[in-house]
Amino acid sequence: MSKLSDKIRSAARSEPQPLGFGAVRAAVVSTMVLAAAAPDAGAAAELARRGADIVILGSAAAPAVAGSGRDAGVIAGARIGGKTAGEAAEYRAGGFDFIVFDPNNATATALLDEKIGYVLALPADLTDNELRTLEGFHLDAIDIGSLSGPLTVRRQIDLRRIFAATRKPLMATIDAAISGVELQALRDTNVLVAIVEGAENVERLRKTIDALPPRSRRKDDDRPTPLVPHNAMAEEESDEHDHDHE
Repeated sequence: MSKLSDKIRSAARSEPQPLGFGAVRAAVVSTMVLAAAAPDAGAAAELARRGADIVILGSAAAPAVAGSGRDAGVIAGARIGGKTAGEAAEYRAGGFDFIVFDPNNATATALLDEKIGYVLALPADLTDNELRTLEGFHLDAIDIGSLSGPLTVRRQIDLRRIFAATRKPLMATIDAAISGVELQALRDTNVLVAIVEGAENVERLRKTIDALPPRSRRKDDDRPTPLVPHNAMAEEESDEHDHDHE
């Protein structure tokens, strides 16, 4: 199991509410994973110092160098070309924890290593039937690309459709200036890994993520998606009013 997968599991875990009057949580538990797109391994340490949980090296146009993962000094993923047999194993040997690949370009023989994590960069033209087959793949997450503009209900529907078909957590590149309430809505639509580029953007989004309220305990992961984030304070006030009328 990759360290990325461990971090996603930790972020997705529902947190029990403290019991008793004056109960305080012992520590803040991050409910999203913050990833930084790094231009090279040399920038990784600074991005981690600013608050990134992981870094991702390379791009679709310029794949990461296979041996540069150890130089990053932090949990690192690599965007790869996937053109040659055994390529995943080469990246693991080079210190990478996971790889991000395009299924339209990567060869099946490049992705045979079972000791590295895999993130699939989702093509825009996959049918619903093709999406459902991804549930059977060993994927740590699905990278849905860049999310820009407001989070509309239609976009929530699309995100829920992807998750319902694949049962895989989602990863997306987002605007670091996103508001806390919109970020919470994204999180509640199963986007658990947020990617930004640049040290200042990492620092800004780190603060927003850390300020998110904890997840409420649910019976299962296939829960309804709220049109707006759950407001625990408003619910408590409503309960108090109900008791006053009794």
